[in-house]
Amino acid sequence: MRVTPNMSSQNALYNIQKNRAVLDKIQEQLASQQTINRPSDDPINTRYLLDMNDKFQAGTQYLSNLNKADTWLSFSETALTGMQEIMKQANSVVSAISGGSQDATELKNVASQLTELKKQLVDMGNTQYGDQYIFAGTDTNVPPFSVTGPPYDSATSNEATMDVEVRQNSNLTMNVLGKQILTADTAATQPYGNKNILSAMDSLITQLNSANPDFSVIRQNASDLEDGTEQITNAQSDVASKRKRVQTMVDLNTYNNNTLATLRDATLLADTYKLAIQQTSQQTALEATLSSTAKISKMSLLDYI
Repeated sequence: MRVTPNMSSQNALYNIQKNRAVLDKIQEQLASQQTINRPSDDPINTRYLLDMNDKFQAGTQYLSNLNKADTWLSFSETALTGMQEIMKQANSVVSAISGGSQDATELKNVASQLTELKKQLVDMGNTQYGDQYIFAGTDTNVPPFSVTGPPYDSATSNEATMDVEVRQNSNLTMNVLGKQILTADTAATQPYGNKNILSAMDSLITQLNSANPDFSVIRQNASDLEDGTEQITNAQSDVASKRKRVQTMVDLNTYNNNTLATLRDATLLADTYKLAIQQTSQQTALEATLSSTAKISKMSLLDYI
């Protein structure tokens, strides 16, 4: 087969362009420090990277949801601890007179203390996270409790839960319901107990301010307050359990995201040291091709005589 000068020049040009394309790709990877700069560079791994990125973004959203839930539950835990301390004080002052003290001054003094403790309890029930009332169900714009009653809870407070997604197809309820804690006898569901703590306090205050207090009622109200204290303890245990689950899910999602980030970097990030060596080698090859092509292009028929 006769090799014409035109064929030689076309072949030389093809090799130059091929070497130039390889060198350009290496230089692009060095500049971006990535092995894939467009889908056509590696269609299979591009699909793999897109899938990992979607999972990573979902994990990041789950972590954001969990952070919000933990903050909400932390506020709830603090408020419940405050309620527990108030109930301890209430039980203490009531126990001093539940045996049947007839001293009117002492009884009225206890009534006065209970009135203040009830106000504090209502304040705890109206705890806010930002501008949201944490014990009001989903109607977080209105205070769930009032000092006067019955009823002691807002007409708009409800028993609807606030759920956040913490993993695919897995939700966590981040709120506890004030109605189930302070006015449980009015709640549709009673997971912690069935006592109306605010009503029991009001009944006690009424009896203690009465000219003829009924000590059988006082003793019953005192027992209701003790049960109410246990009710709050049960709610505290529920919150603690929720926070433990939050931490477990935070650890799981953090581990998953770290694993995804490691796999993504291993697939996408370029080995710059290896690329630098390849760049030098490719640059040398291109220069050699250019040099040999230049020599061939100078040859004429006289070179063969």
